[in-house]
Amino acid sequence: MAESNNQNGAQRPPKSKNKLSAGIIFIIFLLIALLGFMSYLYINQKQTTQEITKELSAEKDSLQTELKDIKVSYDSLRTDNDTLNEQLNQEKERIDDLLSEIRRVKATNYTRIKELKEEVKTLRKIAQSYVRQIDSLNQANKKLAAENRRVRQEIEQVKESKQQLEQEKDSLSKTVNKAKLLRTENVMVQPINERGNEKSKVNKIDKIKVCFTIKENVVAKPGDRVAYIRIAAPPEDLILTNSEDNLFEYQNKKIVYSAKRPFEFTGQATDLCIYFDSKGELKPGKYEVYVFTDGYQIGQTEFELEESGWLFF
Repeated sequence: MAESNNQNGAQRPPKSKNKLSAGIIFIIFLLIALLGFMSYLYINQKQTTQEITKELSAEKDSLQTELKDIKVSYDSLRTDNDTLNEQLNQEKERIDDLLSEIRRVKATNYTRIKELKEEVKTLRKIAQSYVRQIDSLNQANKKLAAENRRVRQEIEQVKESKQQLEQEKDSLSKTVNKAKLLRTENVMVQPINERGNEKSKVNKIDKIKVCFTIKENVVAKPGDRVAYIRIAAPPEDLILTNSEDNLFEYQNKKIVYSAKRPFEFTGQATDLCIYFDSKGELKPGKYEVYVFTDGYQIGQTEFELEESGWLFF
């Protein structure tokens, strides 16, 4: 009976010890679960941080690209306004400074990247305002240039009209002046002896008589004038003259004349004769006679003299 009781009443672990073991197991399980959860959080946070860092890096690259685009847009702007050019240069320097800062800033510096993003947005708006301003200025300059071209064309047209009028006036003036010139007709030469008889042999001639008619001219101014003749003798066409002081003005220079005669021109046809005293210095051959007045040649003719004849003929 005693053995039977011992077998049936074998020793069992105490209940408190079992409870302690269960508590330890639960704590261990809880620690493992907590460690797993913490590991999950760490891995998740790390992935999130990497994704954020990647996004911020992409944001940095995007900001750099945008700044470069803005700078290119500034480089393409053209204006002759010195003040605007100075402002554009200042903006480009500001862009260069921001590019340098963006390259240096860490991808994890979310706050500064956000601030830089706002600054780039502001720069973009400023650039757009400059584009509009310069475009407006260029449009105004184009209109002004077009207006200047129109004005220059009108000035050129006025100049051309003025030149044409001056040419017409000059032409008219020349025509009037030409109309005022006296003209001759019926220019005739008579070599004569001392009795006034016409001769053709050089040894019989004492004077050369040149007669002509000055035509009627109601345009020419009436008044006292002087008619000159020049007789060119063969063989070298030297001008016959009785004095080296016999000079008159022709085409802004002094030239010698053979003989002259004052006369009064009234506007009506006027007959004149001028005599040159040859003094026996004539030679056979062809002679040219030129008539002048008012500084212009107004008539011309020629005659021919023969060799000396017999003494009494």
